[in-house]
Amino acid sequence: MERRREQRRLAILAAAREFAEAEGWSAVTSRRLADAIDYTQPVIYSHFESMDAVIDAVAVDGFVEIADALAQARASASDPEQALEALSRAYLGYAAAHPAMYDAMFVRGTGLAFADASTLPQLVAGFSEIRAAVAPFTEQPDTLAEVLWASLHGLTMLQRSGRVPGDGEDRLAVLLALITS
Repeated sequence: MERRREQRRLAILAAAREFAEAEGWSAVTSRRLADAIDYTQPVIYSHFESMDAVIDAVAVDGFVEIADALAQARASASDPEQALEALSRAYLGYAAAHPAMYDAMFVRGTGLAFADASTLPQLVAGFSEIRAAVAPFTEQPDTLAEVLWASLHGLTMLQRSGRVPGDGEDRLAVLLALITS
């Protein structure tokens, strides 16, 4: 019984992500999710209290994915500067490759807690990777990690909206030089 329930939950999340990636989050409705998994709308709400809770659950999966990408990038480098660059590129790459997921994680309103005692470990993991990447360059790794995160997010959003020209390589180089110098 519990296994079947978890399978339904995962199917709901997979359908939500698929619709969002194809058509945006406005396309993710309880009716469409119910149709996609061959259940009724009340089944959706037996798993999630609202559509926002569905999106938050999808976002948690995204935090797992980005943390893994950041960890792999950092681990692939041979020195701290290469680790910082690899991590930054992995962040920007993830955001570009998964815009709907990125929106669920960082753009849409959310019920997920950040920078709080109740913050889920899946959310902390990505920040911990960023913190580890900047730690060799500062005595204030938490603050610098927040600045790097904010900068990478800003680059992501400015590039996505076409508000800055080019591919952002020059901006990333300047950002990394500010951190490492």
